[in-house]
Amino acid sequence: EDVAAFARTILQSEEWYPSLAMTRTFPGLWGTDQVQIRVVASQTVARPDIRETSASTYIDPITEARVRGNPQLNVSNLTNFDLRFEMFWYDGDNFTASLFYKDIEQPIETVQGGATEDNVRFNFVNAESAFVYGVEVEWLKSLGFMRGFVGDWTDVFYVSGNTTLSSSEINIPPGAGVGNITNQKRRMTQQSDWVINLQLGFDSSDNRHGATLVYNAFGERIYFAGIDGLPDGFEQPLQGLDFVYSWYPTDTLTVKGRIKNVLDSSVMVEQGEVSIIEQSIGTTVLVNVSWEL
Repeated sequence: EDVAAFARTILQSEEWYPSLAMTRTFPGLWGTDQVQIRVVASQTVARPDIRETSASTYIDPITEARVRGNPQLNVSNLTNFDLRFEMFWYDGDNFTASLFYKDIEQPIETVQGGATEDNVRFNFVNAESAFVYGVEVEWLKSLGFMRGFVGDWTDVFYVSGNTTLSSSEINIPPGAGVGNITNQKRRMTQQSDWVINLQLGFDSSDNRHGATLVYNAFGERIYFAGIDGLPDGFEQPLQGLDFVYSWYPTDTLTVKGRIKNVLDSSVMVEQGEVSIIEQSIGTTVLVNVSWEL
């Protein structure tokens, strides 16, 4: 019986996932090393992880909610279209702007399960279809251009980041397998209208020291789909700040330190006017020392 249950969780498929990319380059355009325009069309797949296909229930380490897998989950096939405009400079600076569209078959969604007020539970189901589209901007810029104003010490600093604006729609018909889903057409779970990541970096001229200060934030997003007339649960906007420092005193010795969640941000999920999950992530300090023989 145990072997049969395990066999039901095995996902096996044989498919072709072709891709086609066309690139037009413009060397030296607008004072850059190179400008290029890329058009990409591809087919890919998203597979559920082991926990999502497990028949057991586990406790989510962040929210402490009960989560039950679904052995009947199918893989999600994606058709992707991207149009990218890329600029590269000789000193390593770069800028990219992208338009993207993804069509998804049987996307995996997080859905509310039967539970009490003090015992939140989630399940996973395959929706029928979904699509997501948007624009993404990425960049990396050395601060050396400021040396004429504040001195050449700015040569060892850089800023980088990316920003994404997107929208999506998912369709879950009746009979998806978990209750009567309240909103059968809505945006996808875990998809925010905006996401931003910023990084201030430092690399010493002797390559012995490096540090990064990383800020990330996202807008409100659906954490799980509500059932039986209950509204969807929305994770509230979250801001994160991490600091990482690396020291290479010798060619074989490395010391790394990291402070995670400097702002001590917390996860909060609201369903209607009720806050059903409030979880403090806490601030974590990690130190790692490695030595290679």
